Amino acid sequence: MRAYLAMLAAGFRRQATYRAALAGGLGANVFWGVVRTAVFASLYTGGARVAGLTEGEALTYVWVGQSMFGVVFVNWGLELPERIRSGDFAVGMIRPGHPYLRELAFDLGRNLSQMTIRSTLPLAGAALLLPLVLPTTPGRWAALAVSGVLAAGVGFQARYLVFSSAFWTADFRFVSNLLYSWLWFGSGFVIPTAYFPDPLRQIAEASPLDAMLMTPFRVAIGSPVWAELGRQAAWIGVLGAAGLALTAVARRRVEVHGG
Repeated sequence: MRAYLAMLAAGFRRQATYRAALAGGLGANVFWGVVRTAVFASLYTGGARVAGLTEGEALTYVWVGQSMFGVVFVNWGLELPERIRSGDFAVGMIRPGHPYLRELAFDLGRNLSQMTIRSTLPLAGAALLLPLVLPTTPGRWAALAVSGVLAAGVGFQARYLVFSSAFWTADFRFVSNLLYSWLWFGSGFVIPTAYFPDPLRQIAEASPLDAMLMTPFRVAIGSPVWAELGRQAAWIGVLGAAGLALTAVARRRVEVHGG
């Protein structure tokens, strides 16, 4: 456990050094948040509900999504497949601890560093200017924070499963480009899954992608906390088992490309 905590701390320190990248990401979050706010505000002209969401809830969706974007769709995602292809990941397999758990701890540390500013400032700023629907008690805010951390864990696990194709394919980018568009759409980042047609909405809400963005949003607007957090924790367990199994397969056989 001490080794994994050390990896968590190392990930936090590493991400904290990229101050220019943090400022750039924060600016991009705010810019696109303003653009999406204008789009959704125009949709709610007249004060009607759309797919069961009020205007305040829709604007909350926008800013919770912007706050979580850099946590779920991280800008360092391609580092893992590049390390697999270069052989650095294979070297890491002989280090103490399980390679998958080390990756998870390091990634979570980087995410916690991101969340301290990039996930809090945009949401706080928007709450001062817009009629967002946000928690009103310390317990609900704590639940939202826990949901954000769990979403970061699910995001890592989803990326790991996608980018692990680098173990066995000559070009992992084909697989990642094929699947990443569904990650964006199915997670509810493009539009809320509540806007989907019923069959598609049911598929999206039954998938782990729902736990990355839509669950923190539902916790923020007042959905039952334990049910939402329990669903996220369940997906952490399922995806974690899949990641461990995939890593075990990769450790048994190494594919070498290019001669």
